[in-house]
Amino acid sequence: MNKTINRSLIFYFQRTNIYISISFLLLTSLGLKAQTTISMQEAIERIKTQHPNVLQQDLYIQQQRILKDAGKVQPAMGMGYSFEELGLAGSGVHSIYLQQDFNLPQVAQRKVALQEALAQTGEWQKAATQKQLERSVAGLYQQILFLKSQQNLNTELLDLYTKIEKIAQKRAEVGETGQLPIISTQSAKQQIQLQQMNTQQNYTTQLMLLQQFLMDNNIEGLSDTALVPLSIPASTNEIETHPLVQQIDQQMTANTLQSEVIKSQLLPQISTSFQVQVVDQTFPNFGAQIGLNVPLFSKGIKAQVKANELTTKILAQNKTWQIQQLNSQKAIALNQMTLLQEQLSHFEQVLLPNLQQQQALSQQAYSIGELDYLNVLQGLTQIIAAKQRYLQLILQLNLAWIDYRYLVK
Repeated sequence: MNKTINRSLIFYFQRTNIYISISFLLLTSLGLKAQTTISMQEAIERIKTQHPNVLQQDLYIQQQRILKDAGKVQPAMGMGYSFEELGLAGSGVHSIYLQQDFNLPQVAQRKVALQEALAQTGEWQKAATQKQLERSVAGLYQQILFLKSQQNLNTELLDLYTKIEKIAQKRAEVGETGQLPIISTQSAKQQIQLQQMNTQQNYTTQLMLLQQFLMDNNIEGLSDTALVPLSIPASTNEIETHPLVQQIDQQMTANTLQSEVIKSQLLPQISTSFQVQVVDQTFPNFGAQIGLNVPLFSKGIKAQVKANELTTKILAQNKTWQIQQLNSQKAIALNQMTLLQEQLSHFEQVLLPNLQQQQALSQQAYSIGELDYLNVLQGLTQIIAAKQRYLQLILQLNLAWIDYRYLVK
């Protein structure tokens, strides 16, 4: 009896443990697949490490560093057989020889330096790509957040129109007004509702673009709830430190090292050989030799070096042009930020507070019959336009900040 009970208990606990394990695995799986929200900084960090272009450039850098050992390759060994006979008696000289040429150490050193320079060029190219991706994903994030804020604004306006509609209905019920204010308010609400539908559609489309950009379909929205001006401290970095400029500098370095590798073809090679001979049927006889392989024709090699020097000059001109372009973009971004900040301050300190006060007073005056509904609707139209313009100013300011950060961070 006791044994039967013990077995039943053991089976019960085993089955319970299995259920618990299965439940844990299911919850873990659901947690991994659960949809999530994402912040702008999280999106930036993800795009800088997981985008295919960045991963490809990582492989290129790794490839160039692997090729550093390729510079240590020596010429192939030569093997051969030769003989000289004075007759048919087999009394001549028969030889088996091995020949090996060696490059001077400078050849390998120059190739190693070139491959490292190419790897560093890849590093700067990767940094430039990351900055461009950061600007793109940050700009897309701000545009999605702008649409999200527009939805919030539309919801706020619908609530406001609903309050006006209720006041209009009360006044109509007591005979103070007709049905026209109610119909006009309802028409305005319908326009906002239609605008809300379009905004929601645009929001969904832009969010899908963000999902594609980050290669993550589980992103369901943004962590931020509303569009606010970005607070990014100004940088003291000079344009000359921008990855696009540094990349050109590194290309010039690599091009100079490429000239040194080309010049390596003018260096002599150490030539060695060893042979085993049979002389007059006498074996073994040994022999060895050492010498230098010296290139006699250098015109083609010198032409390659000269062409490479012209490439360096072209890169120097590209660097000058790139710095001018970046400085111009920086000046435009700074000027745009200054103007937008002034407009934003005017909205925050003067226009929006006045309109909010006007709207509150108008609503109160309309509720007691001191103001016509047309004046109320006109005031609401002004508030709508002002708040929409305010959101657009924040978006423009944030995009200008993002462009500025791309240039100097």
